[in-house]
This record gives sequence, C-alpha cells and structure tokens, in this order.
Amino acid sequence: MKRSSCPITCTLDILGDKWTLIIMRDALFRGFTTYGEFQSSPENISTNILAARLKKMVEDGIFVKVPDAENKLKIHYMLTDKGKDLRNVLVAVGSWGSKHVDGALDMRGKMS
Repeated sequence: MKRSSCPITCTLDILGDKWTLIIMRDALFRGFTTYGEFQSSPENISTNILAARLKKMVEDGIFVKVPDAENKLKIHYMLTDKGKDLRNVLVAVGSWGSKHVDGALDMRGKMS
C-alpha cells in the first residue's frame, strides 16, 4: 500500500536509504553484479542489510537474479531497464554532493 501518490514519496519508498543508493552506485558505475563485489565496497555494508536490500531491489524490479554460467551457486544481480534508468538520478545526487559537501570527490573521483 502506497503512503502517497506523490512521485517523490513513491520513489523514496524504493530508494530512500543510503545502502540502496550505494548498491546502485556500485552497480551503475563500478559494474558490480555479485554479492561479494557489493560487500567489498569501502562503506562496509553489513551482510544482513546487503541481503535485505538486494532482495527488495529484486522485488522492486531494479535487479534480476541470474545464475553464473560456470558456477550455478553464484548469482549475478543484473540491472533491469528500470534500474538502469536510475543512472541520471545518481549522477544528480553525486553532482550535488560534489558541489555542496566539503571533502566530497567530484564525479571523476577527484577532490572538488
């Protein structure tokens, strides 16, 4: 059940926590697809939070789970078109942070 029909509220219901945005950053800009890759991020997401966020992002249609061709126990979280459409959102968030947050890097990874 939606809290509101407001598109910002609806979007925040899907993306409204930092871990989801960090996972999206890693998928979109670092090419991460596996649980281990996502867990290797310097932000040190805990395993229970990572598992919960990935599960929810699959349920929300941001990722699909694809078994590895060589190792059937390994799962790849592949972005859907819906997930790929978040690229501009993350670029905008990163650009804002580069401009307004002291010590933040620019989108190329350099000090702004």
